[in-house]
Amino acid sequence: MTSNPLGRRYDLRAHSIRKFFRTQMASLGADHDYIEYMMGHTISTYHDIKMKGTEYLRGIYMASGLSIKPKTKVTKIDALKEIIRARGLNPEEILTRDATRDPHRTVIDRSELENYQLNQLTSALKQQMLKEIRENQPENSMNSCSAKSSPGEIRTLVGGSKARYA
Repeated sequence: MTSNPLGRRYDLRAHSIRKFFRTQMASLGADHDYIEYMMGHTISTYHDIKMKGTEYLRGIYMASGLSIKPKTKVTKIDALKEIIRARGLNPEEILTRDATRDPHRTVIDRSELENYQLNQLTSALKQQMLKEIRENQPENSMNSCSAKSSPGEIRTLVGGSKARYA
């Protein structure tokens, strides 16, 4: 691909498409020999692959899921919803619960609604993370000094490592 003087678009060349195909198929997990065969290269396993037939190769291509289409842009709200789902919460339930708490709210601008939803989801995520931290935090943390130890004392812990108390 050669860059255009404007710097925004590229001139498309046949070699660029071939390189894209090889790179994408490899990143999607297709076997190197099959990729080389599909590109028309003669390799040591050429006859073995050819005997498997065209349908077999089409199956490999279809299984890889390679397609050329524009990437969809993920919005901040969608990304945040995925993070919340990964934490075991339901983002739609959070937004519905907040909407029923504030039924008189009128939204004039779509960006205002998005900002409101971002704030609600962010606050729910923060609360969930704080809850998880509190649940996972041991009562007697290793960082806390006991009253019985003297400053500078070195103790051997269960795992054999040493902790120094200041």
